[in-house]
Formats: sequence, structure tokens, C-alpha cells
Amino acid sequence: MKLKLTISLVLAAALLGGACKKNGTYGTEDTTPDLTPQNPTTEVPGVMFKNPLIDVSRADPYVTQKDGNYYFMYTRGSNLGLRKTTKMSALSQATERVIWTPPTGTSYSSNLWAPEIHYLAGKWYIYFAANDGGQDTHRMYVLENPNDDPTTGTWTLKGKISDTSDQWAIDGSVLTYNGANYFIWSGWNSPATRYKQYIYIAPMTNPWTLSGERVMISSPTNVWEKYEPSGSQGLGVNEGPIMLQKDANSPLFVIYSASRYGGDNYCLAQIQLKNGGNPLVTEDWINKKQVFVTNAQNGVYGPGHNGFFTSSLTKNGTTTTENWFIYHARSVANTSNGARTPRMQKLTWNSDGSPNFGVATATGVDIPAPINENAN
Repeated sequence: MKLKLTISLVLAAALLGGACKKNGTYGTEDTTPDLTPQNPTTEVPGVMFKNPLIDVSRADPYVTQKDGNYYFMYTRGSNLGLRKTTKMSALSQATERVIWTPPTGTSYSSNLWAPEIHYLAGKWYIYFAANDGGQDTHRMYVLENPNDDPTTGTWTLKGKISDTSDQWAIDGSVLTYNGANYFIWSGWNSPATRYKQYIYIAPMTNPWTLSGERVMISSPTNVWEKYEPSGSQGLGVNEGPIMLQKDANSPLFVIYSASRYGGDNYCLAQIQLKNGGNPLVTEDWINKKQVFVTNAQNGVYGPGHNGFFTSSLTKNGTTTTENWFIYHARSVANTSNGARTPRMQKLTWNSDGSPNFGVATATGVDIPAPINENAN
């Protein structure tokens, strides 16, 4: 879960953009609804900000942007909420609206996880995982809103989005490449290998329908993809896939989260589509590696489940654009159910067009706000 941004968001007329969850291994989100601005005097919007952006748990953060506005979502568990702001550094001050609550007694009434909002073909779409209360029944669902402002208007359920395998699925997102849209998500291969999560991709006919079968493009094979919260090795987790691309002429990446979300070894990793590759061919995805990990020195543990956005400023006829990413992390080591607070920092690019995430910045340290917030 994308506007045509300089960064990845090469969604034709679309926006961009991941499961980290909940309480326990597969429970409900550990937050209570928070609809009021927080600490409005602790930040200086347009100048500096501090991580975390919001100082309570807001797991699975996602941001997209359109017409100068940023839209923020995260896992709430029982419903979907949305914040709208023109200044990401002032995210805590943005009013949060509950925009959709599922009816009771359905296959999508419980455990709503990792929602993403995308603008596709002139309408807004939200992709979210949900279940009927049973831990093995998560599937992906789609909502649609034709209103220009997604914080208003009516959200209509378009239904479940799945291929014919109809397996457990979470963390759905949209990838656009060479003018075609693909759905990417985290799922199980079969109930026999439950809890082992892979990254899948499938072509899309429209924003709520797949036109082909899923293809596995990443499997948790490395040691750093198999950590459980205890530090022991498990089946492995690949989740929260998001596309990332510097521009249309640069390499295409999928950034995903690896290992179980509750442990300090949770991290961001990448796979890259080889030059001239086909997104639906497993072998065309190469260069798997970790890209963003725990920084104990800075007190940042288990960073993962990210999204991307840009900030631009035109001055004297010259436009400067910055690339940013948002993610969640904990501030205390070995706290599998600790608060996963949202943070953001700049993303840079290596000479070969690959992303450079740097190291996780410490909490409570002044960081220059995105460039569009320093327009004065």
C-alpha cells in the first residue's frame, strides 16, 4: 500500500506505499483507539522532529501521499483508522478518524492487520488482512472510496482478493512495473506449513481482482529470516512486502520484513528484479539481503514493516526531492509485546540505484524535518 513518486511509487496514476501484528504470536493489536492529537508542543513542525513520531504503539505503519497530503494507517485490530496531514513531522497532531468498522459475524470481522491505502484508476483503495476470529483464517480484503478525500465519503467492501489457492494471506500491497499492476503479499504455502511465511505475487485485472495464480518470489531460507522472539531458529518469516524504485529507469526492489515480528532480529530486507526480468518469474528476483536492522547503541529494536514517501521543495526554479521511509520499532530490548512505535528517516541511494537505509536513528534526537516543511 501510490502516487507516481520519484521513489518507488511508479503506480500509474497510483500511490504507493505492510504481518507484524498484534499481541502474542497471532493475537489482536495491542493498542486502544486514539483519536486525539498527542503532545502538540513537543515538536517544531517544519524545522525539527524526534522519533518516535507517535509515542504509543502504532504497529505496521504505512503512508501514501496525494495532492500535498499524507495519509497514515496502522494496525488497529477492530477497525480501520486514517490520519491526514501536510507535515509528516507533525503526524502526532493529526486527527485520526475511524473510517470503516466491519460488521460482526463475517470472515473479515476480526484482527484487521496492516492496512494500506492506494490511489488507483481515480479511486482510493484500502487493502487489509482480517479473519473470523480464528488464527488460521486470515485473508486479504479490499475497500473502495471514489471521494477525492479518503477521510470522507463512503468505503465499500469490494470483497476478498485471492488467487484460486485461497491460502492464509496478510500484508497485501500493489506493485506497478512497466505499466502493469501486481498484487504482492505474505502467505502460507499450505496449512501443513502454517506459520512459515513467503512473499507471493500475482497479476491484477483491476484493483480488487487477480488475473492469475500466485508465484512465490521469496522464501525464508537465510538464518536472519528464521529468528523467533526467543532468538531460536524457526520456520522463517517473510512479510510486509513494499515496492521501491528510485525512478522508472532504475532497478525495482521489494522491501520486506524478515524473522518473527516480536523479536529483536526482526529486520528489513530486499529482493531485486534483475534487469529485464519478469516479476512473475521466481528466478528473476535476485540480490536478497538485509538492509535495516536493530541498532542497540541507539536503542532501536526489531525495526520493520515500512512504507515510503517523498518530500519536495521548488526554489528558484530548482526542485529538490528527498526520499523517506516510515517503520515501526521498539525502544526496549527483548520485549516481544512492547510498544512498536512509528518512526521515519531519510532514504538515500547507492550509485547502482539500490536503496541505502543507513542505521536506525535514536529516539529523542532532533532530526531535520522533510524539506517541504522547511519552505520558509
